[in-house]
Amino acid sequence: MKQAQANDRVLPSYFTDDPIIETCIQKLKNKSALENGLNVSDVVDEEGNQYVELIQKGGGVWGIALVGYTYILEEMGIRFLNLAGTSAGAINTALLAVIGGENKGADVIHHKSGKKSQKILQYISELNMFDFVDGHPFAKWLIKNFIKNTEFVSLVNRILRDSFLTFCGLMVCNILFLGLSYHYPWADIAAKVTYIFTGLLILTIGVIVYYLYYIFTRLQGCGYGVNPGGVFYDWIHKIMEDNGVSNISTLNQKLQIPIPGVQIKNKENRVYESTTNDLTGKVSIITSELVSQNKIEFPKMWSLFKINEDELHPARFVRASMSIPVFFESHMIVNIQKDQQVIQDSWKRYFGTEAKDIPLNARFVDGGMLSNFPINIFYNPAVIEPRLPSFGINMVDQPLSAKKQPTEDIYSWDLKYYLGRMFNTMQNHYDKDFMQKNKVFSKGIGVVNLTGHNWLNFFVSNAEKKQMFLKGALAATEFLMTFDWEAYKKERVEMYKKLNPDVKQDVKSHQVNH
Repeated sequence: MKQAQANDRVLPSYFTDDPIIETCIQKLKNKSALENGLNVSDVVDEEGNQYVELIQKGGGVWGIALVGYTYILEEMGIRFLNLAGTSAGAINTALLAVIGGENKGADVIHHKSGKKSQKILQYISELNMFDFVDGHPFAKWLIKNFIKNTEFVSLVNRILRDSFLTFCGLMVCNILFLGLSYHYPWADIAAKVTYIFTGLLILTIGVIVYYLYYIFTRLQGCGYGVNPGGVFYDWIHKIMEDNGVSNISTLNQKLQIPIPGVQIKNKENRVYESTTNDLTGKVSIITSELVSQNKIEFPKMWSLFKINEDELHPARFVRASMSIPVFFESHMIVNIQKDQQVIQDSWKRYFGTEAKDIPLNARFVDGGMLSNFPINIFYNPAVIEPRLPSFGINMVDQPLSAKKQPTEDIYSWDLKYYLGRMFNTMQNHYDKDFMQKNKVFSKGIGVVNLTGHNWLNFFVSNAEKKQMFLKGALAATEFLMTFDWEAYKKERVEMYKKLNPDVKQDVKSHQVNH
């Protein structure tokens, strides 16, 4: 069979018809048959689908693994009430939130109870991710070589070193031949030759330095990003428009569509009376705002920047969240009407910011700078026993069983590794702090090991896309094979008691807002 290349268009079946997917689904079906159903939540609909909250980590092109993960969840009758994500996680979050409800003809997907991942695969199948690298040709060449060519950095280092040594050698020759030229005629000719080569080398270096300065000033004028991100914005914007989302109002209307026949069941799987009015969908897309230095949740915090909610297209939220520093330009919101009371009230409510300190313009970069895996986003400390779990999809790029980490020899780090560790520390600290204090949430997190896949490789081939999709599917299968909903609920109750030792009450009567 012909292997799909990077620019080939493939069908969703290229991903889903793999024998590994069939094995994963059959394995989970066998587990479900043995246990009289796969029990993961107390919130169900009339078709028997179970609802969870889903938080997805950021990670560039690793987002394809997220689709593989959610594909397995959906195939096993799991649906998503509340959705949150950062960067790549924000992309899959947005697609899961908007797809369905507006489709015509035979391709109708009910907004909440329908499967979405198959449709997302169709969008991915039609996409050449290299198109997202829409910057200057030199920048595109540099990025491609930096990511694809493992020897590129070493080659650049050798060129710089050899250029320096050549310059030093030419200068020594210039001095030597100049001194000898008074005594030997041939030395005068040699001196002229070395002068010419020295001049050519200096000219070349000057041209390179000027060009780099030109590139830098271009970066400075466009948000220090080598790619404008316009192609990505147009892509996500069109998908939203095609699915009936053109502003925040239409997004909220879609999120408020009721779940058909939603019910709450108890641990004996008998449906009992409980309010379901609060079981409406939420979506949260995380980004980092540099002027005010705050973590922003969209669409929740739209009123920080505009008076009318429909002035901001939801596609901008996703574009802001995936503004990977240097790789993509910052996303801007300019001319904030800071003199308007509604905006002043919003800044006061969310951050305690006084009117005089509200920024005139906002500049957004990747939400992963502050919260790459916002597992706490839907946490409600008032909840005693949850009605549905918080599922998280974590993605890592190192062997999970590795005993010796490459961090031990701290004096051997090169600049690339140093910057990587620094970036990881920043993006993981906030989320790691929550997890350390609320360890029960780790019970709902599945881990996709993507070692060998560069998260910035937008030149990824279809074969590599499929590998990541399958790794996501395998991780979801492993997670569902071990997840214990009843044990999860029990641990959440114990966590509540530990955090609220003075509260004495019957926990069975307090299932609130979750």
